[in-house]
Amino acid sequence: MIYGAILAGGTGSRMKLSKMPKQFIEIRDIPIIILTIKRMLEVEPFDCLYIAIHPEWEGYLKDVLYSYNVNTDKIKIVHGAKDRIGSIENVINDIFESSQVGDNDIIIIHDAVRPFASEELFLRCIEASKKHDAVVATVPAIDTMVFAKDNEVTSIPDRSEIFNGQAPEGFKLRLFRDTLESLNDVERSIITGTVQICYAKGIKVNTVEGDYQNIKITTNEDLMLADLLVEKVYKVESMCIGSRWEACL
Repeated sequence: MIYGAILAGGTGSRMKLSKMPKQFIEIRDIPIIILTIKRMLEVEPFDCLYIAIHPEWEGYLKDVLYSYNVNTDKIKIVHGAKDRIGSIENVINDIFESSQVGDNDIIIIHDAVRPFASEELFLRCIEASKKHDAVVATVPAIDTMVFAKDNEVTSIPDRSEIFNGQAPEGFKLRLFRDTLESLNDVERSIITGTVQICYAKGIKVNTVEGDYQNIKITTNEDLMLADLLVEKVYKVESMCIGSRWEACL
C-alpha cells in the first residue's frame, strides 16, 4: 500500500492577510488545500490519502471538499496535533489501527501549503521510497550560505553541497513508525522537519530531485508569488475568479 498524508494542522500565524488557517486562503478563488488535494488525487499509485486537520477546522474542510466536488473515496480525515510530529503520529496510528500494514508499505508526507508539487515529483518520491528507507525532495541552494554569530560571519560552507529541503518526503512505513516511537522528549523538541526524525536516529536519508516552483506558502510574499504560479501550473486565469473548480480547470 502507498499512503499519502497532507499535513494541514497549522493555523498560519505568519500569514497576516487572513484570520483563517493559510491552507484555506484562496488563490484565484480556489483554496490552497484544494489545489494540493486535487494534485495528489491525480497521482495514481496512492491507495489512500490522509489529511491531518486541526479539530476546529474539520467541519470547514468537509464543506470545502464538498463545495469543490472533490472525490473523497480515497480520503480519510484525522485530527492534527499541536506540532508536526504529533500530526504525523495521528496519521500513522490511524493507518496501523485500520489497516494491515506490510513490510513494503510506504507513506508520502506532504504539506497542505505546497500546492505546486508536480505529479512527476510525487512519482519520483514514491519510486525512491520503494528502494530507500527515507527520501526527501531537494533543490540546490541558489544563494551563498553563511554561518554567523553576533552579526559576524563565522564560516561559508561549500554551496555545491548545500540543498534546500522540500516536501514531499517518503518513508518505509513500519520503520518510520518505529523511529517515531523511539524519539525522546529532547529530540521531539528540536526536530522541525520530517526527515530529521530518521536522520536523528542514524537512518540513511536519500534525496530526489525537487522543483523550484514547489514553494511552501508561509508568508504574504509567498502568497503573491503563488498567485502568479497558479496561472502557470493550473492554467487558472483571472477570469476564473468567482467560479468553481470545474469551470476553471
